Order: sequence, then structure tokens, then C-alpha cells
Amino acid sequence: MFADFLNFETTFPTELLDFSEWHKGIKYFGFWAIEISDPACQDKIRAYQEYLSGKLHPCYRRQPHMTLVTSGLLADHHFHQDLMTQQVDQIEKNHFESFSLQLSGCNSFAACPYLSVRDPLGKLDSIRACLNQISAEYDTDRYTPHVTLGFYNKAYKTAAMVKKFSALSSNDIEFTANELVFAQYETRDLQGPYQVLHRIKLDSS
Repeated sequence: MFADFLNFETTFPTELLDFSEWHKGIKYFGFWAIEISDPACQDKIRAYQEYLSGKLHPCYRRQPHMTLVTSGLLADHHFHQDLMTQQVDQIEKNHFESFSLQLSGCNSFAACPYLSVRDPLGKLDSIRACLNQISAEYDTDRYTPHVTLGFYNKAYKTAAMVKKFSALSSNDIEFTANELVFAQYETRDLQGPYQVLHRIKLDSS
């Protein structure tokens, strides 16, 4: 379960800087996501954030969500309005139905811990493929459905972090994905909230 994380000796601390060499003055970064609004899921997310708070930067203000596809910087020469409109049309033509997901246990990337999301019905791949037909996603790493809990404030031994994760156990929580959202966050604020630009209600299953 933690094999990929344990390939790193320590976590990677995130510097909360304005990475202008990355965004080159472009104000927003866009992504498709499923928002996590179920109260039990939100309680679980907060519980893990509080439990890990000493290891994370304070003031992580991004709303609970699971990213589907990272679209990229929002500008005419990167990801532009026409591409989003085409993706919206493509999703609506496919008439995807609402489906169940499960908020599961704690794991981690090198830079941030997360709660895993299980997709027992295998619906996420179809939605992602539909979006990527129009515009290939910005992040080409292996897709891992998850909810980010925050960013590490220092380098910590990964083996010690695994022990800490394992000490707090919880049951999987089933929740329903009823809609997809296209959202943006300000590139200068890595921990800032996002704004939803478009919502697509999924058909009732």
C-alpha cells in the first residue's frame, strides 16, 4: 500500500512561494473535479488534517475535492475557454450517470498526504477518457484518485509517517458523485481556495 511512498527516504517540504517561472504571470490554473460534500466524508477529512497538522503547513484552504483531470494554466496559448466548452459538450453528450465512490485510508505522495478514493464500479476512467479526448491533461503521472490533506512543512522520514498514518484507522465511507465541476485556483497561492466555473449534473442512476 505504501510502496511508492517508501521509495523516498523523506517527504518533500513544499515552499509556499509564488512560482512565477512556472505560471509566467498567468493568474489561474484549471482542473476538473468531483467535490466532496458528504458530511461524513468531510468529518473524516478534517479529522486526518487535525491529526497530521503538526506535519503540514497551516491554512490549507482548498475545498475537499477529488481531481479528475488537470487542465493546466488558463490562457489562450495553454488551456482556453473553447477547450472547456468542448469538454462540457462532450460530457453532456455522454449522459454519464451518478455513481458511488468510497473515501478510504491515508496514504501519501512525497509532497502531500492524502485520503485514497476507491472506484469500485470503474467509472472514473470513462469520464477521464472523455475529457482527454478533447485536451490531454496537464499532469501525465499515473492517476491516483485521492483527496489532498495539505502539504508537508518539513522533510520527515517516510517510514515514520507510515507508522503515523497506520495509527489512525477509519472505515471506508461510501458517497455518491452527482456532478462534475470545472474549477480554477490562483497560481500564486498553492493553498488557496478554488472557484467553480462550471457544474455538470450527472443523470440519476
